[in-house]
Amino acid sequence: MLDGLAATQAGVPIQRSIDLLPSEGAAKILGVAEISGTDVVLWVRGGVCQVALLPDSLTEPTATAPTTVGAPRPAGHAGSSDAHQEFPGTVLDGKYTAASAQLQPFRFATVGCSEKAMSVKIEGVGKSLPAKKSGDSLQLWREGQNAVLAVGLPEAIHGPDN
Repeated sequence: MLDGLAATQAGVPIQRSIDLLPSEGAAKILGVAEISGTDVVLWVRGGVCQVALLPDSLTEPTATAPTTVGAPRPAGHAGSSDAHQEFPGTVLDGKYTAASAQLQPFRFATVGCSEKAMSVKIEGVGKSLPAKKSGDSLQLWREGQNAVLAVGLPEAIHGPDN
């Protein structure tokens, strides 16, 4: 389960920038990757899987809360990825929820959230290769002009090598 995963060492500027967001409790950061000079931060807080973009190599917390996209943990009639027809169903096993929005400087971001894993597709990364900065369970790969990031239990994630 996502709650059982260890938080990653994201660094004080990233942690404080994420904690600027209005919500109950501290954010549990599960992974940080760098794409085109931007840190992609994946975390859970208050039953919601979330992603935010921050400038790479922050030395101080951001002055304003970053823009985020989040999907609540599945409950009731959440979608099921058993058919594996489209993202996040092709990445996450079992029931999941999804949310998407424009997330500058990229075109679009889609977040998938299950009880055991979360996944994020960042659209429009061009030729940039995603690079892992922290997160024990963080997996990342490219799909054409997009990057896919996932954190969670390995058996709940279907990546290019799974």
